[in-house]
Amino acid sequence: MDQIFLIGLIASALRLGTPILFAALGEAVSQRSGVLNVGIEGIMLVGAFTGVWGSFVTGSPWLGLLLAMLAGIAMAAVHVVVCLHLRLDQIVAGIGLTVLGLGLSGFGNRLAFESGKATRIAVFDRLDFGALSRVDFIGQAFFQLHALVYIALALAVATWWFMARTGWGLAIRAVGEDPVAANAAGIGVIRTRAACVLWGGAMAGAGGAYLSVAQVGSFVEDMVAGRGFIAIACVVYGRWNPLGVLLATLFFGAADAAQIRLQPLFPGVPYQFFVMLPYVLAVGALVFLSRRSRMPAALARPYAPPR
Repeated sequence: MDQIFLIGLIASALRLGTPILFAALGEAVSQRSGVLNVGIEGIMLVGAFTGVWGSFVTGSPWLGLLLAMLAGIAMAAVHVVVCLHLRLDQIVAGIGLTVLGLGLSGFGNRLAFESGKATRIAVFDRLDFGALSRVDFIGQAFFQLHALVYIALALAVATWWFMARTGWGLAIRAVGEDPVAANAAGIGVIRTRAACVLWGGAMAGAGGAYLSVAQVGSFVEDMVAGRGFIAIACVVYGRWNPLGVLLATLFFGAADAAQIRLQPLFPGVPYQFFVMLPYVLAVGALVFLSRRSRMPAALARPYAPPR
């Protein structure tokens, strides 16, 4: 029984952590460039709806994923205009983006699908690795997952390499630390930050699409349920390092999986106690680790290019 519990916990941690990982990786890049986007929740909601709608219309979950990423880019473009060009407060703009995403996704769902009627869409199937999937423990825990889980894990490593080992990664870190010096060195600060925010929007859209097209198989209003905010906590928890972000998302995925499995073991405890566990951990991470973490020096500070 202990082995079955552990297998289920590991597999569920990977599945439940994947939508957070997509969004957190994009947000980590955005924050390293100096732009805070607390509107990830709204972007993920739009991505979740667009992924379902795209899969329904085209019959392909991959095209649904692509449309969700494009929708995420469109939402992030609003943040670019408001924060980088108009130089409004990034936190206020992000909250507005969250409300916008909540309204757009719900309104679009009611327009596209009949209320109360089940809609069948093409969803992501779990990969079959043949004999490897049937290996005791390892195969059951790691090789019976959706393709997007493995893509997200590979993206974490690729993002770490990109940020730490390439000239573009150095430029992103430079504009996040000292945009004035970066501009003097010939780096386009606004252009670099805009590209990072748009990439963050694409990743948040992908996270929302995974949630709806792979994990659930349909769209439900407000189905993201705070995962966008947990993604921001994971960025802090991982200290803006993509590999640290990966570990943080797996930790929160495990916490989410554990609360589901612990509820039947403690029937006398209200289920709300277990449901709030991942969010309590997220708040704790922000309170205790943010003091010890060194955030990018220019994070959330508006930049006016010289004329």
